[in-house]
Amino acid sequence: MIISLKNASFRLGEEIVFSRTSWTYLRNQQWALLGANGSGKTLFADALRGRLPLVGGSLNYGFRAPHGLPSEQCVVYLSFEDRKADVHDTVVQSRWNSIEEAATLSVRDYLSYDRVLDVNPFEITDAHERLRPAFERRKGRAIALLGLQPFLERSVLSLSSGESQRLQLVRALCHPARLLILDDPFLSLDRMARLHLERVLRRLASHLPMLFITTREEDIPSWVSHVILLKDCRVINAALKSQVLRKISCNELKCSPILDPGRDVRSVVSGRAARRVGSVKPGKEVLRLENVTIGYGEKMIISNFSWIVRTGEKWALLGPNGSGKTTLLSLIIGDNPQLYSNRVFVFGRMRGTGESIWEIKRRIGWVSPELHFYFGGEVTCLEVVESGFEDIVGPPRQVSSRNRNIARQWLGRLGLLPFAESPYLSLSAGLQRMALLARALVKKPPLLVLDEPCQGLDQSHRKTFLQALDDFLRTNSVTVICVAHRPDELPRSITRILRLSRTGSRKQIPGSMS
Repeated sequence: MIISLKNASFRLGEEIVFSRTSWTYLRNQQWALLGANGSGKTLFADALRGRLPLVGGSLNYGFRAPHGLPSEQCVVYLSFEDRKADVHDTVVQSRWNSIEEAATLSVRDYLSYDRVLDVNPFEITDAHERLRPAFERRKGRAIALLGLQPFLERSVLSLSSGESQRLQLVRALCHPARLLILDDPFLSLDRMARLHLERVLRRLASHLPMLFITTREEDIPSWVSHVILLKDCRVINAALKSQVLRKISCNELKCSPILDPGRDVRSVVSGRAARRVGSVKPGKEVLRLENVTIGYGEKMIISNFSWIVRTGEKWALLGPNGSGKTTLLSLIIGDNPQLYSNRVFVFGRMRGTGESIWEIKRRIGWVSPELHFYFGGEVTCLEVVESGFEDIVGPPRQVSSRNRNIARQWLGRLGLLPFAESPYLSLSAGLQRMALLARALVKKPPLLVLDEPCQGLDQSHRKTFLQALDDFLRTNSVTVICVAHRPDELPRSITRILRLSRTGSRKQIPGSMS
């Protein structure tokens, strides 16, 4: 037995969750935890780690913890989404303080003993030193297993999403894990990066029990043998994978591709200019990039890149991890100092010619997986949406009754009105993403920049999200640039595609539609 619940009930604030739950994880099994946004998946992981008070029944661990550690500390939880927060501030500061790779945090330093275990270097005791050899052995094995040796001297800033996932997994394995809980490990990965990580996890699963958390049935690894199905903080079913999935309605969890051959999608392939189709009159330029080159140290992200986006165009920006999609978006929204050494025009004005950053941001709506890191404290869901009118982070200074009504209307459109006064951070990650869309749309921006906006949403929330977005785009002359790795995460309004390749220093020539 790895871990066992017997008639267990836990307390969350004043509520009882997972009431009278019984479940056992045996050593010859591999489990996945499946449920919609807000079903309690992360809370279940917290319960297994001893983070929720046990008010009835029992929680038992079937392994011996090393070095006298409490058993619950050997249940290691890893959310790749949350781990981004650890490096996010460093990445943003590195962009602005220096473009030299040597000036940013390296992978080797990021995996140092004091940083991983959050120990002040000036407060290391003899007890810490006794733990260091075992830590270094675990780290060495994890680096070898995940093939991270070539990246040790690279900056964290220069890693692609797939490389970053491997780094976070190594970091988790530095701890004395006896059970590893992976929360949506395939988020933001392209197909090849996902297949690579899946192969790595299969090898790891042969000697380390894991619990996979996901909202998507198709993201459950093939070697997983058993599934727990959650709903409303209750275990609905826990059995063999084949038995559980047979009982799940196809309409509940499965989704059909949104991009289909019948749609009017004009594909732009790297190295070949696209031609304007039909006699549609070209609109006014919203964005122009002229021979843009971005790099960090010797790592070239984008080389000699040109692109034009016109009023009302709806673009999907596609490509593998590391091809430069997020870097391009950082140029557009003004979150990259290298835009000032390049020719980047937004709304007809070249960046770096005295324009106000706020003047630009007022005309751009932005949604990204990292945006929610900026909101903390007790800011409410409604206040997050209202902050979109002023492009600030945190509670808005003053909101007119008209703007408050608009914000509440958007919350209602997205099914979030019951959470209007709830702390934003108390919402599930999926509901937080919905609130960020409302924040981006309240001011009716002429340019909408979406960086994987549906990441982590279950099918129901994804459908609501995309329907609300398409309704908005249908009735407003908005220019859209949307990054996604999955076709079912793109709005139907998309009609143009820019596909990037992982080029390094090679030349990319996307065609404008002019």
